[in-house]
Amino acid sequence: MGRGWGLIVRPAVLLLAVCAPVAGCSTACPAIGWVNSVTVELTGDVSQVATVQLCADGACSELRPEPRTAEPRIVVTTPLDPTARVTRQAPPAMAPFYAERIDAGTWRFAVNMSSPDHVTARVLTSAGEVLIEKDTDLEWKRVGGSAQCGGPSEAPPIELTMPGS
Repeated sequence: MGRGWGLIVRPAVLLLAVCAPVAGCSTACPAIGWVNSVTVELTGDVSQVATVQLCADGACSELRPEPRTAEPRIVVTTPLDPTARVTRQAPPAMAPFYAERIDAGTWRFAVNMSSPDHVTARVLTSAGEVLIEKDTDLEWKRVGGSAQCGGPSEAPPIELTMPGS
């Protein structure tokens, strides 16, 4: 090898020595989101239950939209204060929380990528009367992804015993 090769090889070795440790420390996170979830479990007589809501940060859940519906959905953000004015608005890009009825006593809530520390769970009749309401602090546990990139989390179920049970 002539003298010219030494001028090329040494910087390349130096660059490799600096870049290799740095590359080993970096993490490439996928550019996707995730859904955090919490479940409300009802015990007792659930015959009057029409819906269950999860409320946090001034907004309450909505029922998950039906797949392939032709009509645009209207999202109603329900204030926690029952005397406050309720307004109807066009749906945002992501509703705050979605409710999904699993069975008569189990409701799952998708809270997108948020993880509220405190929520209120409400059980409502078809007339909108509150049968039971419970304020709860949530402790989230990551169930997927990684510590570096984040990932989906779940909170322990919120348990509600129906009145008269």
